[in-house]
Amino acid sequence: MKQHQPALYERIKAAAASGRLELQGSFWVEPDTNLPSGEALVRQAVVGRRFLQEEFGLSDEQLRICWLPDTFGYSGNLPQILRGAGMDRFMTIKLAWNKATVFPHRTFRWHGIDGSAVLVHMPPEGDYNSRGAADNILTALKQYPERALGRALLVYGSGDGGGGPGEIHLELLEREIGPEGQGIRGLPRIEFSTARDFFDELERLTDTGGLHEHTGELYLETHQGTYTTQGAIKRHNRTIERMLHEVEALTVAADGDTRGELEPIWREVLLHQFHDILPGSSIERVGREARETYVRLEGELDALGDGLLGALSEGAQPTAVNLTSFPRDEHVRVDGAWHRAVVEPYAAAVIEPADGPFGLTALPSSISNGLVELRFDDAGVITSLIDRAGAEHAAEGLNRLVLHRDPYQWPFDAWDIDPRYTARRPRQLRLASAETRLDGPTVVREQRLTAPGVEAQQRIVLEAGSELVRFETRVDWRATHRMLRAEFRPTRWADEVACDIQFGHIQRTTTERNAVERAQFEVVAHKWIAVEDERGGFALLNDGKYGHRAKNGLLSLNLLRAPTFPDKTADRGLHEFTYAIRPFAAGALGEVIREGYRLNNPLRITRGVAFESLASSSNPDVVVETVKRAESDAGTVVRLYESRGRATTTTLATRIPHGRATLVDLLERPLGPAELERLELGPFEIATVLLEPPTQAVEERRA
Repeated sequence: MKQHQPALYERIKAAAASGRLELQGSFWVEPDTNLPSGEALVRQAVVGRRFLQEEFGLSDEQLRICWLPDTFGYSGNLPQILRGAGMDRFMTIKLAWNKATVFPHRTFRWHGIDGSAVLVHMPPEGDYNSRGAADNILTALKQYPERALGRALLVYGSGDGGGGPGEIHLELLEREIGPEGQGIRGLPRIEFSTARDFFDELERLTDTGGLHEHTGELYLETHQGTYTTQGAIKRHNRTIERMLHEVEALTVAADGDTRGELEPIWREVLLHQFHDILPGSSIERVGREARETYVRLEGELDALGDGLLGALSEGAQPTAVNLTSFPRDEHVRVDGAWHRAVVEPYAAAVIEPADGPFGLTALPSSISNGLVELRFDDAGVITSLIDRAGAEHAAEGLNRLVLHRDPYQWPFDAWDIDPRYTARRPRQLRLASAETRLDGPTVVREQRLTAPGVEAQQRIVLEAGSELVRFETRVDWRATHRMLRAEFRPTRWADEVACDIQFGHIQRTTTERNAVERAQFEVVAHKWIAVEDERGGFALLNDGKYGHRAKNGLLSLNLLRAPTFPDKTADRGLHEFTYAIRPFAAGALGEVIREGYRLNNPLRITRGVAFESLASSSNPDVVVETVKRAESDAGTVVRLYESRGRATTTTLATRIPHGRATLVDLLERPLGPAELERLELGPFEIATVLLEPPTQAVEERRA
């Protein structure tokens, strides 16, 4: 409106100033919260709140509500992100859409995986498009377990599509309110109110306790197809989140300032995390334009990154840049030759030619690097994975590529997966060709697999010194109403699976003992999922996929779908992505977390760039997630989180010049001094440290 309809925008501002229009949200858009990274959800709040405050003068007190009526489920770490961004109230209706069970409450306190809590209200009618008629109001009353509170929210009007209240809505409500607010006999009393006033009253009524407490994610028992549909958009999203992270960290390394260039890029990335774009439930035009936008933004970020590296370059020697929290020791190819890169966290170092021998073995049906040995059957399935201790990790086959029927789901074809798909035996892809070879410090098995409508080419790679098995995959996808999945049945199993989410992980059940467990037939995870028993564990990792099944001994990664509504072309074409597996010792989940970052954040190869570690944590369980310029005029922000779910301490070592270190919230408002030598973090706690430059540096920057 501001850009294209400035006169109407001024009327909107006047309506908001007079109290006739209540602005809600506190995020830049109404985003999906399953798929974006933790840092992206933080920026939804930073960018959205800044706009509302600068344009409309809203106070922090007016921005306490997170308003997400239509988002497809809610991350288990969202309460901590909301609290850290000034929001302690949350409104949705979406869990009313559950297909298998009825969520038991409409007003409750929601605790995240770190223990942070927000007050939740879900309008009991279960709709953000209420007609406001008598039957709607009586339905809401009937469906409100907490009706003894005497207060509930009615969200009326044509909400989907932004139509808002119409004349008939207002006429109905005025009649139901009645003269002097007396109401209509047989109906609950109705009154107009702002959402802020409603939550104020709800908070007063619930301060004494007694509310239901829910801990962990708010899992929506429908729309699980949105974890996979439009795979190219999801891969672009993962890539661009990483590129933004890199440019922000390189800006600090180069002592530059790219905030002006990054602000519009962040806004577009956040826009594309809207809950119908990133989840893949939009029309063809939206998907096409989204992919075009991602390509353009990636080009802009590449140029910014190259410019920063150019400013840091002081020679021609090949170097590697590591912008993760973990030290790296791995092999990289530069100009056709293999090198070994040993780089500290958030640092850059000269790389050296790789020296053999590497202890690799390549046979027609097996490959080994001395740490992991893989054996393949005639269909290309891994029938044996033996680790360094001699333990077997393949139970009934690993990396079995299969096609499942994925029938049309009216009206939510792109959104939904039929939970009964497992009742039919899938079609296994046929092995068309395979060969193994040595390539420097790697041993590679290349295989081509086919089925009607699909051709997959894979490079299965073992690297010297690593227990990670990579599946570098290229798929020509022409199927319709099918799902392509990579399925694994490991010997290690448990009743729970650990799933990577924003700033931590969540435990989910792998059993189907009741309706709730059966309803979670498909779950979302970011970089990895892992099962572990007393003998050890098995992890499945990826660089741009989100949909997983973890039930009854099966780990399954949803690679591609092929719905026809609302985009009949969804996902058809060429796709490139990588996933991986890794065995690990009992209690060594930290190795999986590290491998997830390594897979998703490849070393950046350049020339002449070498610098010492910008920031590092003495405790490997505390991950340095973000290094960036502060939102304010001066200073640098370092954001960390505890990754294992247990209270701990760490030392934050940094060479970033600073005169004072301050703990701040996610909006970078001060909380108190930071003791870098001993930072204490609770389970999955996010800690944000503002490094303020010395006084002289501040004065010079302002000058």
